[in-house]
Amino acid sequence: MGETSNIRVVDIAAWDRKEQFHFFKNYENPFFGLVADVDVTELLKYTKAGGYSFFAAYLYISQLMVNKIPEFRYRLIDQELLDYPVISAGSTVMKKNGVFTFCYFDYMESFRAFEPHVLDQIEKCSDPDAKLLDHDHDKAQIHYSVIPWLKFTGLSHPRNYGVDDSIPKIVFGKYEDVEGKMTMPISVEAHHALMDGFHMGQYFEGFQVCANFPAKYLED
Repeated sequence: MGETSNIRVVDIAAWDRKEQFHFFKNYENPFFGLVADVDVTELLKYTKAGGYSFFAAYLYISQLMVNKIPEFRYRLIDQELLDYPVISAGSTVMKKNGVFTFCYFDYMESFRAFEPHVLDQIEKCSDPDAKLLDHDHDKAQIHYSVIPWLKFTGLSHPRNYGVDDSIPKIVFGKYEDVEGKMTMPISVEAHHALMDGFHMGQYFEGFQVCANFPAKYLED
């Protein structure tokens, strides 16, 4: 799970985004979202040729970007802005009885180590008796969902406004052939006090680069 040692307290007064932080932090719903298609043509070819899990591959790429971009690591807790050094992943997974549950994956720098870990966790979580256990106490994570049945162009999440939440939410949709290219929608929602569209743009741009050159980023 997420790394809790070496957590850095961000000096808000010295932060370039301090005005934006104070402007948005007390909003009843401070989350904003973007949806964009990414080209996964080369990533699909790579995973199929190597017999790798496509889900594990794009989750790994996403986690590379999340851990690289500081704003995705920031969490607002008890009025303090914290920078977690390592961010893990929690994702919805379909159980064998057609009901979803939550599954959790450690962050690993090596895809060759990450993929078997993901597959092992999914096997455990897909058991019909697996319980719906949330890890909301773990702030050093990203909330992921997967909707592989449709290609969405917009998305919203359920919210409990009584809960202090600053964890980004990322959702992957169905990929399909668009004029000879395989494209997949990704939705990203984040706390506007902690990041802007610029940072989401960095995520999408970095994801696309990795997806275009999977051998470079997925091989040790």
